[in-house]
Amino acid sequence: MKTLFTLTPAESKRLIAKAVVQMEEVREALSEAYLLVGDGASMGYISEELTGDGHIPFACNTMGLSTNRVLCVSNPATREFYPGVYRKGEPVADMTYMEALTDYHPKTVVIKGANAVDTDGMVGVFIGGFTGGMVTEVLGPVISKGLTMITPVGLEKLVPSVREAAKALGGGDTIDISIGTNGGMICLSHTKIVTEIQALKILFDLDAHMVCGGGIGGNEGAVTLVAEGEETNVKEAVDFIVSKIKGEPRVKGNKGLCEDCRYTGCVYNRMTKDELPDWMDEE
Repeated sequence: MKTLFTLTPAESKRLIAKAVVQMEEVREALSEAYLLVGDGASMGYISEELTGDGHIPFACNTMGLSTNRVLCVSNPATREFYPGVYRKGEPVADMTYMEALTDYHPKTVVIKGANAVDTDGMVGVFIGGFTGGMVTEVLGPVISKGLTMITPVGLEKLVPSVREAAKALGGGDTIDISIGTNGGMICLSHTKIVTEIQALKILFDLDAHMVCGGGIGGNEGAVTLVAEGEETNVKEAVDFIVSKIKGEPRVKGNKGLCEDCRYTGCVYNRMTKDELPDWMDEE
């Protein structure tokens, strides 16, 4: 049996999050080891599924983000990060990622979102800061020890080639003028990617394909999928999507303050609110 449906970016984030927390590796980490969850709007969905907290302000759980028609950083005054370290299923608020990784356990799992994904099985993480953020902090231990890394990423972020995207970006100092933040990209090929396609396989054992993308009237960034499998599985998936996924509210923006911005290459750098274009205030 076959089904067809469309998911908005927020609906995709919810579906993927529900699948990730059901992965065997994640369940084992929650039971026996550490689970490390990065920041980001998509990671907010993961945190919500893990904690049962239904009031997480996703846009406040991030630093760099694409919002208000530009790449930007969130307003520091609004940031509200949720526990990034779980030890045997319990959040540990005062433990850093490196402290958890130093207390080595082979079943520790790292979950980190991405900004780009391609059909070659590679993801890219855009880095607009100067330290590289969580991904550079954990990458050494993850690679050297062979720990499991999981990257939830919606197909709205599909690009022809992550490798070519990283080469084209080059890094912040290679960009002369930007409309928003600039930076570079780290390519990851050794992480377990979970898009909507893998999520449907994990949850319902369905084989899915993306057949088109985009739209208007709220469907901007949406993906349309066809999924096929046993009749009972397809019907279960449809009921699940209708009852638990469809209608997920879109994530509101959280653009930073241009007048305090350190990205001097941006054409709006150091502008006051009154000097900024009206379209930048849109939510």
